[in-house]
Amino acid sequence: MKKRRFLAILLAMLLAVPFAGCSQAPAEEVTADTAAAVETEAETETEETRLMPDIPDTADYGGDEILFLHWMLEEWEPTVRASRDIYAADLTGEAINDSVYNRNLTVETNYNVKIALEKMQLTQIDSAVNKAVTAGDDTYDVVYPRLYEAAAMYPKGYFINLLDVPYIDLEKPWWDANSVESLTVMGKLPAVATSINVNDKDATVGLAFNKEYADAHNLPDLYEMVREGKWTMDKLSEFSELAANDLDGDGVMTESDIYGFLGGNDVMDALFRGTGSTLVTRNNDGEYVFSYGTERDIDATNKVVKLMNETWFFNHHLASNKDDIYYRQLFESGRGLFFWMRLDEVTNMREGEADFGIIPVPKLDEAQDTYCSMVSQHTTGLMSIPKTQGGEKLEEIGLVLEAMAALSHYDLIPAYIESSLKTKHSRDAESAEMLDIIIGNRIFDPMLIYNFGDFANDFMAFGYKNNTSVASTIETSRSKVESAIQKLADSMSKE
Repeated sequence: MKKRRFLAILLAMLLAVPFAGCSQAPAEEVTADTAAAVETEAETETEETRLMPDIPDTADYGGDEILFLHWMLEEWEPTVRASRDIYAADLTGEAINDSVYNRNLTVETNYNVKIALEKMQLTQIDSAVNKAVTAGDDTYDVVYPRLYEAAAMYPKGYFINLLDVPYIDLEKPWWDANSVESLTVMGKLPAVATSINVNDKDATVGLAFNKEYADAHNLPDLYEMVREGKWTMDKLSEFSELAANDLDGDGVMTESDIYGFLGGNDVMDALFRGTGSTLVTRNNDGEYVFSYGTERDIDATNKVVKLMNETWFFNHHLASNKDDIYYRQLFESGRGLFFWMRLDEVTNMREGEADFGIIPVPKLDEAQDTYCSMVSQHTTGLMSIPKTQGGEKLEEIGLVLEAMAALSHYDLIPAYIESSLKTKHSRDAESAEMLDIIIGNRIFDPMLIYNFGDFANDFMAFGYKNNTSVASTIETSRSKVESAIQKLADSMSKE
């Protein structure tokens, strides 16, 4: 079949600018003026200037269904953490919904397929996929387990190596290069982040700041600090201490006072990954190794531990009310200068009264090349394909996913960023620039997914236990961590 330009890309909204990853050079600086120029260019952009997927323009699969299985948690279904990027029943006027609907309609029309979605309780997906794979049942074409549960599934051989799927070109910008780099082990990639989804963008960490407090304390322009590479952990601590205010003067910080930094146990994970480091890396043979423990790693760890045990830091996991909504409302009601969050909170807060800006988590120091953003394993899943798919059906799935990803890159992702930034007060152009940095420089630490030897939990505990005995903890844990990594390698080598 002749390969032509993908006509459906005419639906696209925004100029494609591939994101630079944490392991790559920083993205080109984007100012308010250059952003306006990009917007103008995007309005006049034609099909000829867009990067096109190398796939057939049309095909006829006879109305075949492509069924996505996606994790769910009942209590999150009414929230933005529910799957909202794979299927949309109708046009509603809401930007993300309509982008998904139009994307799917285009793909369904071009290839005569039907895109369908089944949601399943997150604790049931493992057994459901196991049952299907064992029975050779090819009902599920694409599967999204939540990352927290996926660790138990990847070593079991449920999923196809995505490096070998026809039509999927992982070098294209609609496939997250950092996820490919971090999650490929021994030449096998069981899952990947893609522009098809906004859920994994929502699970990416960042900071919000109260603009009123920043102005009241004469803080420098935080956006400009980020642009100049001067937004560091030391600055976060300095500004947090300056903004903290014991309003009632009783000498004890409570939720009635103003904190410098509102966070939780996850700040230990987020700020450490913000340094660009991970606990697990790959060696030259493509195998995972427990690489944590350099002098820089230990220095960064101790900095985060110190920060989390300052009087101006509020840890909502140690408070009497641990509810995420209550925690967010503390920031919205003016109880903190900085607010650690996953990006889904931007959508949750956009209709509120708080006038806030968005910035990445800080670098360790100015010598660090770029800002890095952790992806939370608790609120997202990545795309996998069950090994029951093969032959012509696998080609069909690969083609459909490549088409969906390319369309999403030019339509859904810009719609996500645009709708996320429309607050009750104004559209913050600087925060759009910051979101580009946050989403474009993401870290997928294998330790957060696999929790080798339970060390992911041990590491997080450094912060809330005020534990600075890092080197001794590493050595105590090394044997069980390396044993768990070897167990994964053994299972992968059998595939």
